[in-house]
Amino acid sequence: MNYKRKPEEITLVYRDHKLSSISHRASAGEKRREIIMNNMGNRQRSEAHGPGGQGQHRRNVSTPELIERPATWAERHARYARPAAPQTAHRQVKRTLARTGVPAPEGPVRIVKSLPRPYTPIPVRSGEQRRRRTFWRRFLTLFALIALAMVGAGFALFSPGFHIGQVAVEGTGNAGLVHTIQHMGMQGQNIFLIDIAGFTSRVDALPLVASASIQKAWPDSLTVSIVERQPVLLWQTPRATYSVDSHGIVIGLASETAGAEHLMTVVDARSKGVTQRVQPGTQLSAADIAFAQQVFAQLPQVANISAFTLRYDATSSSSSGSGSFIVVSPQGWIAYLGSADDTNPLDNRLVELKQILNRAQQQQLNLATIDLRYGLRPVFTVKAS
Repeated sequence: MNYKRKPEEITLVYRDHKLSSISHRASAGEKRREIIMNNMGNRQRSEAHGPGGQGQHRRNVSTPELIERPATWAERHARYARPAAPQTAHRQVKRTLARTGVPAPEGPVRIVKSLPRPYTPIPVRSGEQRRRRTFWRRFLTLFALIALAMVGAGFALFSPGFHIGQVAVEGTGNAGLVHTIQHMGMQGQNIFLIDIAGFTSRVDALPLVASASIQKAWPDSLTVSIVERQPVLLWQTPRATYSVDSHGIVIGLASETAGAEHLMTVVDARSKGVTQRVQPGTQLSAADIAFAQQVFAQLPQVANISAFTLRYDATSSSSSGSGSFIVVSPQGWIAYLGSADDTNPLDNRLVELKQILNRAQQQQLNLATIDLRYGLRPVFTVKAS
C-alpha cells in the first residue's frame, strides 16, 4: 500500500537524510586528514634524515575547519522571521455616570464606543412577518382587480349606453326590405352579447338578399350592408307571378320588383299542387332558368319568331325528371324543346325548328306540333284540313 506523505514528513525525512550524509562525509574527511598528516610526517622525517635535508624550506599545512551542520527550518524561520508589531495601548479613562448609569469603579477603564446604528427606512422584521405581509398584499390586490373587473363588466352589460338603438341598412332602396331588417330584434340588445353571426344568417336568408354583413358601430349602433338579388326572369303560376334571379331563387312578387315589366315570362304549366309551393324564397332549377334565358335570346334570331309563349311542363323524357319547355306560337303550332339537360344542344334544336318551319311554309302545311326532343330525328304533325 503506497502511503502519500505529507509535506512536513517529506521535509523531516529530507533533513534527517541530509544530516546523516553530512556526518558521514565529516567522518570520512577526518580519516583522510589523518592519512595526509601521517604521509606528511613520514615525508618530513625522510627529508630531515636525507642528504641536504636540514637546509631546505619546510611546508606549513593548515588544517581546515570542520563543516558546520546546516541550520534547520525552525532555526532559519526564527532567524529571518519579521518581528511582531508592538501593540499600541489604548488610552485609559475613567467611566462616568453619564455614560453607563452606574458609578464607575476605581482605576482606569478602557473606552469602548459602539458603532453607529445604520439607518434603514424599512424596519427589520422576521421572515415569517414578511411572508405574511406579502401574502395579504397580493390577496388584497387580487381582490381589488376582481372587484374592478366585475364592476366594469356589470357596467358594460347593463348600462343603457351599450344597448343597440339604431340599425342602419346600406345597399338597398327597398323600404320593405329595410323595415324587415330593422325589426328582426337587433334593437335593444347589448352590443357585447348580440349574436352577429346568427343575425347575419337571418338577413342572408331573406329572398331579396344575395349576401349580407353586419358591423358594430360603437357604442350602440349596427350597420347592415346587403347586396340585393337581381331578377332575370318572371315565373308565372296560377296564384301569382314572381321574379327569379339567375340562381333560381324566387325573389318576390313581380309587382313589388323594380324593373320587372321588362323581363320575359315563363308560364308554369305543372300541376296545382306543385305550383302552390312556389313562393318567395323557393329554389328553382338554375339550369332551367339559364335554358329559358337562352330560348328568349336565340329563338327570335334563329327562327325569326318574336311573339311566342314559353311554357314549363312536368312532362320530360330525360332521366333527371326536370321539366320540359314548350314554345306556343300565335299561329297555333306547339314546339316541344325538351329540357335543359338533353344531350342535343339548344342551337341544334332551334336550327331543326327553323328548317321545319321553312318546309311547312314552302309546302303550305298547317303545322300542329313539332317535337325536337329526339335529337337528329325531329317529328312534326299537321292539322287536319
